[in-house]
Amino acid sequence: MNDIFKKTSLGLMVLGLAFYSLVFYFEGTEASITALIPTVLGGIVYLLVFLSEMYPNQHRHFSHAILIIFAAGAGATYKSVIDIFGYLLSGDALLRPPLATIEQFTAFIICLSAIIMGIQSFIEARKK
Repeated sequence: MNDIFKKTSLGLMVLGLAFYSLVFYFEGTEASITALIPTVLGGIVYLLVFLSEMYPNQHRHFSHAILIIFAAGAGATYKSVIDIFGYLLSGDALLRPPLATIEQFTAFIICLSAIIMGIQSFIEARKK
């Protein structure tokens, strides 16, 4: 399960750094520091994965903490799903810049997939 969390945290870090630089490239303005929130989230998760490898007896506790962080990330970005589906289905205007909405939507998908894979891993571990 640590491999899943490592890859997911690296994905979040790359996502935040990529969109931070894309805002400058496409819009020509200085990017907001909030574009780096997925990077910070991924860094926290990666730190917890590192700690769970250092202390294998506490692996379960770190895994639960990581899933709580992913749940907080998904909860903070779920509104982008509503915005994107509203834009695609009825043509509603986006409230935030399009790149910010896409970044939040992608972060939501990454966090949600990590939660699903983590819960599946918990279920498999309980069966053994």
